[in-house]
Amino acid sequence: MINNLLFNLIIAHVLGDFYLQWGSSCKNKALYSVKGKDLWLHSLAIGILSWIAIWDLRGWWLAACIMVLHFLIDWFKSYVQLKCNVFNIDKSNCSQLVDGDNKRHDLWIFVVDQILHIAVIVVFANIWLRINNDWHQFGWLQEFTISHPLRAKTIVAMLLALKPANILVLLILGACKVTITPSENDDHGNFHSGELIGWLERGLMLLFVIMAQYEAIGFLIAAKSILRFNEASSGSEKSEYVLTGTLLSLTIALCLGISVVRM
Repeated sequence: MINNLLFNLIIAHVLGDFYLQWGSSCKNKALYSVKGKDLWLHSLAIGILSWIAIWDLRGWWLAACIMVLHFLIDWFKSYVQLKCNVFNIDKSNCSQLVDGDNKRHDLWIFVVDQILHIAVIVVFANIWLRINNDWHQFGWLQEFTISHPLRAKTIVAMLLALKPANILVLLILGACKVTITPSENDDHGNFHSGELIGWLERGLMLLFVIMAQYEAIGFLIAAKSILRFNEASSGSEKSEYVLTGTLLSLTIALCLGISVVRM
């Protein structure tokens, strides 16, 4: 029973914390803290998604606890980011954040932040189920997870392989100081082709691992290497950035795929 409720709440957390939150919102939380609307709206969205995941009127206090603690954790995270010099407030424009000199700490702050969020879900879901031990999973969802467990695990792994994994890759690259200096020609508005390529790359690799099509993974990497040959042969910082990002994407997709198959 705890696994069913945890499944729902963790999916709600992933959707709310990654897919319904943008980079600008994260920076605004650090910039304005409790005085801004982003922290409040994001926490409210987490609370609403959590209550929907429970789908029980009695679960209002569980959703409220998750929402309040999510608010406090995110507020503390924003505070630590400024204190650790991950971000700085631009002195010439107080309404703008700039990258600090300690971007390496951002990876560990992100990891601890996610561990705390998941720990809150696990602890309070367990407490709530001890009080309300007659809670039942959605009928259609329970039937789906029992009848098609591999598909259910694949959906969860795919959600993790897309935007959360993309953020993790960027944080690892930043922590290792593997960066590229953007030029004027790199501005493509709101469309970031590299992010889309990363999503597709990890998604396909994950599916290939689950389907045991390891040759296809080699073909995918070879195809990307051919397309990036000019950059790779130039020995520029961009070639190192692309290569490192590709290897990180491969590692994350392999780990998720193996977890789906083995669990």
